[in-house]
Amino acid sequence: MKSFDLLRYLKKWWFVIMLVTAVGCLGVYEFISSRQSYTATAVIQYAGPNASEGLNADGTRIDPSEITSASVINQTIQDLGLTASTESIRPRISVQEVIPEDEETKKETALSNGDEYEYYPTTYAVSFTVDSKDATDYARNVLDSVLTNYFQYYSETHVDADIFPNNASNVSVANYEYIDCVEILRNNANESAAFLRKKAEEKYGFYSVKSGYSFSDLVSEYEYLAKNALNDLYAYVINHKLVRDHTLLVNTKKNAILRYQLQIDSLNNNISEAKDIIDQFGDKTLDGAAVYSANRNADGGETQIITDVVRDYTTQPSGDVTTTYDKLIRHYADLHAERIDAAIAQGKAQEILDAYADVTRNTDPASAEAQWASDRIDELVQKFTSLYELSIETVEEFNQVNGADNIKMKNSIVVNAKLNLKLYAALSVILFLFLGCFCAIFLGRLGDFVDYYLYVDKKSGLPNRERCDAMVDRYSTVRLNGQFTVIHIQVDLSGMSRNDGDKALRALGDQLQYVFRTLGFVGYNGAGHFIVLLEDCSIDLARNCVDRLSNLLAKTELAVFGPCVFVGVSNSAKDDAYEIRALLRLAIRRCADAKARQEAKNARKAAESSPLKSES
Repeated sequence: MKSFDLLRYLKKWWFVIMLVTAVGCLGVYEFISSRQSYTATAVIQYAGPNASEGLNADGTRIDPSEITSASVINQTIQDLGLTASTESIRPRISVQEVIPEDEETKKETALSNGDEYEYYPTTYAVSFTVDSKDATDYARNVLDSVLTNYFQYYSETHVDADIFPNNASNVSVANYEYIDCVEILRNNANESAAFLRKKAEEKYGFYSVKSGYSFSDLVSEYEYLAKNALNDLYAYVINHKLVRDHTLLVNTKKNAILRYQLQIDSLNNNISEAKDIIDQFGDKTLDGAAVYSANRNADGGETQIITDVVRDYTTQPSGDVTTTYDKLIRHYADLHAERIDAAIAQGKAQEILDAYADVTRNTDPASAEAQWASDRIDELVQKFTSLYELSIETVEEFNQVNGADNIKMKNSIVVNAKLNLKLYAALSVILFLFLGCFCAIFLGRLGDFVDYYLYVDKKSGLPNRERCDAMVDRYSTVRLNGQFTVIHIQVDLSGMSRNDGDKALRALGDQLQYVFRTLGFVGYNGAGHFIVLLEDCSIDLARNCVDRLSNLLAKTELAVFGPCVFVGVSNSAKDDAYEIRALLRLAIRRCADAKARQEAKNARKAAESSPLKSES
């Protein structure tokens, strides 16, 4: 049987090694991929002034679950153009609090001492997990959009939820009186300017990149429209006495005057009551403030004094009187301010009523004056609408910037795979490469066993007759090349014992393998016949190999047994024969001729050496 040859097995069965490695690695890849997932993670921090107390900027409790709210997720789906539903994305989002190590130590210490421990986390890890079928960019983009929309939601809801309406949006002569249109636009301008002025005070020098305006710029725009365009329009309407429905206008203004008068009367009563309480407060303070302040704080003393004032007062004053003296004074001032505003509004209504006192009919809508006023109102509505859009854009950017001071990301989004695919791929390649090599060795060695027991002659150690026939059949289907050589060798073992004959066959087989193993096929065809098939071997090289074989046989123990070895050689080019069986017949015939010549030569020698002489 052939010796164990690792390289021969690996070389012969290399495709098995590749197949096992490829199939195994592909199987591992599919298995890992089916269980793979990618998680995008980012860390956010609530950084508002009250965040350490668990409160948002507006005083509400911090609630990280708002990250998975329907409004945030729906906006994310809309922004990214996803086909997924809210309920398919929400379960994939995880929000986990991040507690520093020192806080954990404080907690353990407090609990071990039996003390109460309270900590409000301000840092949270937000993650979004997707299956392996989804790309890593998908996880990163979804989480980025979720956090962006949440930050905007947080700014609008908890940082600065105030917004001013656009009361000028539906103002037109078709809906209101000419003079009422002017007043609505004026009120809108004043309210908008007041709102924006407050914003300017909150963050001095803020400038919107998107709108190109600061809050001060927007205030100036609103003030300009109110002081110039609206005043001019108001004067034009009054001078031309423009009115859609004179009767309705007069009745409306009369009712307004009456309503403002009732408000003024009520405020006067409240002011009188507040004044009486303030006056009596001073008297009570002189009589007994020290008694109360001896056992109470200053605020508690003032509160008790005011309570005594109310108890002694025959008529219960309106409002909450359980307050300090400073608050009472502020309340008194506010009442005066409200009365002044009501008086001014009443005066304006009266002014309009007086201006239209001599009007007896409605204004023709088709008149030049009415048309000019209507067009001017529409024009101002457009200006107010455009200015409002710029204001909203500025406010939204302000909210985002202001929100960044209250909530922010501590790091960029990181995407991690659940399973290290590269590691598993490398390990699977190594594993299945070794497995493939094992299979190659197994198949190679198995082939050696099969070949030995089925196709190897046990006496000569060469391929047996079945293998020789198979080789001949293999070459019989093709035209041979010009240097195909067939060698037929016959050994005469007739004069030897069985044991010596077997030894002779083994020795000859070993030498044949040694000489021809690199050139072609060597096989034992049975009954002392050997064939050698050389695909690319010239006749000269074949003869040199035969001579070398002869020399080697003379030096081996084969010479001791004294067998006769006969050789026949045929070559396709020399013999002009390109069919295997034809070359084989030539080699057999030439081997037989060599044997016949040797036998004739031996017969002559025997006759010459015989003592018997033939008669002539």
